[in-house]
Amino acid sequence: MVAQPVEWVLVVYYGPEAHRATYGRHVRSNRYTKDYVQLSRKAKFLDAVTKLFSVTATTHGSVPLTYRWPAGFAPGAFVFKSGDRPHLKWETTKGAPQVWKMTLSPSDATPETIPGDPSHLDFEAAENEFALLSSRGAGQPYLMAIKLRDEPNTLHLRAYLGNPTDGYAWADLGLVPQEIQALAAKTSQKSALAWLLFHSGGTAPSAIIDDVLSGLVASENSTSVIDALDAETGRALTSYIQRPGYGLFFDPTRNHDAWIQPSPLPAKIATSIDDFLQILEARFPTIPQGDAVSETLEIDLDEVESFRKQIEQKGYEVPDSTATIKTRGSAQKAFADAVKGNYGYRCAITGVATKDFLIASHIVPWSMDQSIRLDPSNGICLSLLVDRAFEKGYLLIEDDLTIHINWERVGNDQVLRSQLEPYNGRKLSVPAKEPPQPKYLQRRRVLVASTN
Repeated sequence: MVAQPVEWVLVVYYGPEAHRATYGRHVRSNRYTKDYVQLSRKAKFLDAVTKLFSVTATTHGSVPLTYRWPAGFAPGAFVFKSGDRPHLKWETTKGAPQVWKMTLSPSDATPETIPGDPSHLDFEAAENEFALLSSRGAGQPYLMAIKLRDEPNTLHLRAYLGNPTDGYAWADLGLVPQEIQALAAKTSQKSALAWLLFHSGGTAPSAIIDDVLSGLVASENSTSVIDALDAETGRALTSYIQRPGYGLFFDPTRNHDAWIQPSPLPAKIATSIDDFLQILEARFPTIPQGDAVSETLEIDLDEVESFRKQIEQKGYEVPDSTATIKTRGSAQKAFADAVKGNYGYRCAITGVATKDFLIASHIVPWSMDQSIRLDPSNGICLSLLVDRAFEKGYLLIEDDLTIHINWERVGNDQVLRSQLEPYNGRKLSVPAKEPPQPKYLQRRRVLVASTN
């Protein structure tokens, strides 16, 4: 997954209270009874988070959340109305999210960051684990929760260490942007909470795009720099110049080195942006990504036959370096014939069988993975309306093939709601062969959660 725009960051000072809450309720003491981290009751904080998490009068004081970290997640809730103050809660029986807990041998490859033995049942022993932190070289831990834009019910959790020894440099607080370091500096044992809203958007630049931009600025002949690019890089550069990133970005797939702060578009490019885009479009024509449009493109019959043989031999890659608009059409034709044939030329959701209304929809989009573009198990035969709903994230498919309508995206469009509602909770029709792979469905759901 690419880095996504950051909307809000919460920093919690890891003092005795945070330690007791996250260590676990298994300790034999009434000091270890919490299944949450307390937040602020200040009006400014409450006003911000009620907007961030779409709290309404019907919320009943709590919003369900998913806590995520690389290769892991846990259910939880943002509790706004309680006997004490608002808090981030987790399931009592499961304990705190793993990423905020201790482990004996933490590393950048483990979910946990904070060193310690998490298994003690005795109060004094559990307290001693907190006391031993500095002697273990961990410095001062900080718990963090990151909310990305367009993820209303997800928080990405991390833990960082202030002033650790070299052995914990992989989790050094210095890896986070200066604004968040400043947030952490505001916290203490007495004032354990700090937070900040961010205005972020556009597209995060990759290292390759940064290098190309530097080359364009340094060169007196921009056209020659663009002509030397491969197709994939050229199209990525076009996409970035059209929507340059600003603010703060975060890559959920990475652990502590997940942050990106895009620099402004270089003045040389910003002042001549239309000229650059014209050169790029001429050199790298935009290849349609949507399946419905791609099924209308011109094809090459020899290329279609070649792709069909490739599918038969379990070869599914179509490299960007060889892709043209005609290649996209030919690949979609071979892919569509295989997918629609698997489903008996019938929509797997609505049952529509008129061929003019059927699309072979990629689960993991064409643009996201070159290696599985022709894989029939990465496709579903859908009719036009549900193809569009699936493409735009209004309709999701679970691993067990249950259909789920995203009512937040549907919003107040009552006609669209009436069209999609009959399919909510139903199962996708299973094809004769090459059923959708759960790993592809999972990737689609993660993609939808991270985009508009």
